[in-house]
Amino acid sequence: MTILSTRRAALLMMMLIACQHVLAAPANVDQLQRLSAGFVDKYRKGSSEKEREDWSASSFLQEIESQQESLRQLQAIDPEGLGLEQDIDRRLLTGIARSDINTAQQQRRWENDAAMYLPSSQLGQLFEPAFAGSGAQRLQQLSTLLSALPERLDQARKNLKQPPRRFTEAAIFQARRSLKTLADGRAGLPAMNAENTAVFDRAEAALQDYLAFLEQDLLPRSTGSWQLGREAYDFILQKRWYMDADADQILQRGRGAFAETEALAQAVAARIQPGKHWTEVFETLKDDHPPADGIKQAYQQQMDAARAFVIENSVVTLPEGERVITIDTPPAMRRSSPFGTFQTADPFDGGLEGRLILTPIEAWMTPEQQAQRLRSHSTAWIPVIAVHEAYPGHHAQALKVNENPNLLRRVVSESIFSEGWGLFTEELMFELGFLQGDDVRLTQLRNRLWRAARVILDVSLHTGQMSFDEAVEFLVEKVRFEPYAAELEVGMYIRNPTYVLGYLIGMQEIEAIRADYIALHGEPQPPSEFYDRLLRIGSIPPALLREELLTSNSTDHDPD
Repeated sequence: MTILSTRRAALLMMMLIACQHVLAAPANVDQLQRLSAGFVDKYRKGSSEKEREDWSASSFLQEIESQQESLRQLQAIDPEGLGLEQDIDRRLLTGIARSDINTAQQQRRWENDAAMYLPSSQLGQLFEPAFAGSGAQRLQQLSTLLSALPERLDQARKNLKQPPRRFTEAAIFQARRSLKTLADGRAGLPAMNAENTAVFDRAEAALQDYLAFLEQDLLPRSTGSWQLGREAYDFILQKRWYMDADADQILQRGRGAFAETEALAQAVAARIQPGKHWTEVFETLKDDHPPADGIKQAYQQQMDAARAFVIENSVVTLPEGERVITIDTPPAMRRSSPFGTFQTADPFDGGLEGRLILTPIEAWMTPEQQAQRLRSHSTAWIPVIAVHEAYPGHHAQALKVNENPNLLRRVVSESIFSEGWGLFTEELMFELGFLQGDDVRLTQLRNRLWRAARVILDVSLHTGQMSFDEAVEFLVEKVRFEPYAAELEVGMYIRNPTYVLGYLIGMQEIEAIRADYIALHGEPQPPSEFYDRLLRIGSIPPALLREELLTSNSTDHDPD
């Protein structure tokens, strides 16, 4: 065979191999797209507990098996032939699936969380005065919900084993609240026929029986632990978020940030009131606040000012027609949301409106309660929240990711990036000159100290290095929390391990990505050159985001 014919044969073989790859790639892409679409569809449907009809233990185990099957299908996808973004989607879904499975197997909520069987939030929404529907529609939805409740609570009694005592105590509180909501709400409903009356009566009796079960049977045997454990904690860090760190290393990052931030706060406080501890100075700042009837306007003014600053300085490119409005928290939600929440633009409907939902200072409160609530809306606090929630915080973040045609990226929201971005913007807007004044700076640093404390406490709680009461004491003494608020805060940590790491650790990861981007490409001019690209990628683990942002090719695939 001549050299020429040998070369032709080799070229033909290379072409055949390439064709095989081209033919194989669409099957991989189709499989990935199908699994991605399934994830998006699940997101659209909302909370599985709202949709759930079967509350048996076997149904929860079947869900885990379904997730395991999805994971097997993801792991069967050959990354060869996938584009970089597609392969990152593969690894993103793989990390979420394997972490969700591992955490579900560790927590076994159907055996340990009595509150999950109570429809507290659904009842509150259906009895909301501003319910979007007629009285007949409200009654129909309530009847559907309540008719299934007795069987649901009966199944709960069969499922629950030896839950953590604090989980059972929380369920007792929610059961009492649900009974009150049901009793108070019935009075305002249209006249009911005998069938509906029977449904409500049976549901109320089932709730009463469940409350008695919680208090008399379950509480005495509530000896379980809420700790996730070191191994499962590291699993989330390394297998979901692809971090090259374990719980101990994250704990050290939290402690380091706490010490550094505390020193900065003390230095600022010394300029405001020399000789006083920063906590004393911070408390005095709360005395300066808008009047009760001026709270919404104060927040709106600061959000509008932040928006103008972001546009003028090209921090993030905002689409035409976007806005953020400030509204009151619906009455039925005010007890569970005493300060407020933020609602970003929907990822599907093309909406451009964000909503800052604030709980008003109400007439039923005592003068002392009103004064305390007003202090939580200090003049120094409001601009920091305007930045974090609206511009260039979560509102701008949602708008940019919604520009991504990849629906999966619009709906995935890993706290290690999403919450990290909110905290990152506070420091960014200080660096750029929007957040000004020592009072605002001290408030911002106190908020960062709180987020550093969250890292210390979350890791320590779930790896057995700190008790619940010790964590509460830490927040009260070190971050100036009221004891009641500190208990609610720590209660969130024990239910949602690793979530609160996202604020500080996410901020640090974004800072590192920005530094590496500048090292590669120089300082972005304008800043939106970097931030627009960063946010469009989505709220995915920074390790994956970094790869997509900073590289055009990748052959280093996670072995799963």
